[in-house]
Parts: sequence; C-alpha cells; structure tokens
Amino acid sequence: MSKLVTKMNVYKHFNREWAVSETVGFVIIFGIIMTGIGIVTLYGYPALLEQQSNANIRNMEKSLIILQSDVNALTFKNVPYKETIMQASGGVLSVEKPPIPSVDNSFSIRIINTTLDESITFPSGAIKFVSDSADISILLQNGAVVKWQSEGSVMLSNPRWFIDTAPDGNKTMVITLIQVNSTESLAKSGICNVQLTGNTTHYSEYPITSNKYTVKIKPPIEYTKAWTNYFDYSLNMSQEGTSTTWLIDDIDRVVIKAWKINIINL
Repeated sequence: MSKLVTKMNVYKHFNREWAVSETVGFVIIFGIIMTGIGIVTLYGYPALLEQQSNANIRNMEKSLIILQSDVNALTFKNVPYKETIMQASGGVLSVEKPPIPSVDNSFSIRIINTTLDESITFPSGAIKFVSDSADISILLQNGAVVKWQSEGSVMLSNPRWFIDTAPDGNKTMVITLIQVNSTESLAKSGICNVQLTGNTTHYSEYPITSNKYTVKIKPPIEYTKAWTNYFDYSLNMSQEGTSTTWLIDDIDRVVIKAWKINIINL
C-alpha cells in the first residue's frame, strides 16, 4: 500500500513539473513570437510601406511620360482628341491651372537683336501627381515631365525644343509652349481616365535678317533646377551671370509655337 502511495505521489509530482515546463515553454515561444512581431512592425512594415510608395512613384513617372506622348500627338500631329487610363495610387492626380502670370511662376522668354526687344510671359499650368507618403510630386509641365523633391527638381523627359543648323549655317531655334488647363477643378486618386483636347493658340516667327538674335529664357522658380539643366546640357545655353535666366546668342531665326491642352476629365 505504501509503495502505491509513493508511486502516486511521484506521478503527481511529475505532472506538476510537466505542467510548469509546458507553461514556461509556452511563455518562451510566445515571447519569441511577440519579439518577431515587434521587429517586423518596427523595421519591416515601414520598409514595406516605403517600397510600395517608391513603386507608386515609379508607376506615375511612366504614366506621365505616356501622357506626354499623348500631348505631343495633340500638338505636333494635330490629333483632335486623346484618352489615357492610368492608376494614380498613393497620391492625388490633379490639374494645376495656369496661375496669374508673374516672373516667378511663368516661363519668361525674351527675343533681342539690334532692332528688336520682345518678351513673352507664359504660365503653363500642369498635370500634377502629389505623393501621400513622400515629399515628391511629378508633373507634366510645358511639354516636359518633371519630378520635384524638397532638394530640387529633375527632368525625366525633355520637351520638344530644339536648335537646328541648316546646310547654309543658319541656326533656327524652335520653342514650343504647351499650356494645360481645365474648365473646372479636377483631382482624383485610383483609376483615372485622362481625356484631352488641344488647339494652337499662338505662332510667332522671327525671320532671318542681317542681325542675329539673342534668346533669353527664365523658367518658373519652383522648377528652376530641372529646366536649367535642360537648357545647359540639351540646348547648350549659358547662364546669365548668377541669375536663373539662360541665354543663347547667334540665332538666325526663332520660331515660337503655343498650344492649349484642355483636360476634359480625369
């Protein structure tokens, strides 16, 4: 009988130890799981959000370059209407209407020779994507795709401006001005159906004379870096002193074409 009691006591003691061990094991495993969740929450989730934000921004860069092709079709190919579907995720796509013209928010163009001094102030407007999670915006502005960040701006796709030298040595500079506007305020996230029409609003030609032209251009101050890099590296223009105005001399002929793109819907 005493042996039976002893065995029962040993069995009860073993059960208690097993229960304690199981509880300790559960606590350890639970602690490991919670630590893993904490690490993922602290480091992994923000990294995942940043990766998604970067993917959204890259997608909008590609979408606005496609939209730039549509605008070029409306202007240079005289197509009457274009329509593009795009996904604006992680931000808002909107139409930024042309502002009241000023030297800070518009393109300022000056054509000069010994008998002429004419200026054009052109507020361009834009189709603009603003990211929700990053200090970044991407816009289709005056025929170019520009990316803006707090550090400055960069041009992702150039406009169709060019300087052509004819066989006789005469140089022609062609400047295309493209204004974006809409009859009402437009802004949208998610699936966007961008509908556009276009028409020519202005054409100026400064013909070949005995006096060569100097062309001076000053871009909007907010996107100065992107445009001045374009003037410098693509058009071989020179900076006027320390200002944000860029110039080129010895131009024989200047052509300025302006279009208005109307955004019907987003």
